[in-house]
Amino acid sequence: MKKSSAQARYGPHLHRNLQTRLIHRFRDKYRFLGGEEITRFIVDDILKLVDEDYRPREMMKKGQILWDGVKIKQKRKPGRSLTMKETETIPVVLTLVSEEDIKKYKRGTSIREIRKDIFERISKEANERGTVLNHCDIGLLTCQASTVVGRYLKEREKEKNIQILTRGKAHDLGSGVTHKAEILRMGKIHKYHVLEIKRRTNHSVEAIERYNRDFDRIEMLMPKLSVQEIVFVTGLSEHLVKEYIRLKQELDSERSESGG
Repeated sequence: MKKSSAQARYGPHLHRNLQTRLIHRFRDKYRFLGGEEITRFIVDDILKLVDEDYRPREMMKKGQILWDGVKIKQKRKPGRSLTMKETETIPVVLTLVSEEDIKKYKRGTSIREIRKDIFERISKEANERGTVLNHCDIGLLTCQASTVVGRYLKEREKEKNIQILTRGKAHDLGSGVTHKAEILRMGKIHKYHVLEIKRRTNHSVEAIERYNRDFDRIEMLMPKLSVQEIVFVTGLSEHLVKEYIRLKQELDSERSESGG
């Protein structure tokens, strides 16, 4: 079909863009052997990724910063074997300084309390975007040691009787088992509904169900198999199996003390 004069005149201007430059780069510099459609598909995917990185900046306000949060739901099972290079992240906007923070400084609120407010806030902002921060992230953003971050988060959780979801908790990377024990305690002893546990702990339903499922499997196998055999049957790490065994012993002890 013959192009109209308008199409011939203005059509080429649609190709004067970053997409076309990237297509040329793939073919000329990298000698990419894929066809035009495949090349265009890859370039469009790259541009989509770039757009995701820059789009949040349009919504940023004074006192906010752009940071890469780790996606809670990963394509591969999260764990120590999943390196950061293999981990999916997305950009999130975090509020490091708010007007309320400034008002607290003005009122003479202690720096410790303000920092706990900030740690809690940016953790929840990351969660709202489907991501999590670890203690190191928060430490880098606020110029604090990771140990200080961990201590302040624990204090805040105790003060408010809440669980603040961090990467260690979401992906079972932390050395402690506090969050897992609390979630199992709520379900096994206090008989809370999964949605109530979700509200109280800020964990996903999937994570809560996974803890309960793994706990139940190990509880059933404990009388019959050794730790190594349970590891083989369940596919869980030895560390995790031993962790659940300790938790079962703790919960059994609590049940006995309460007469349950």
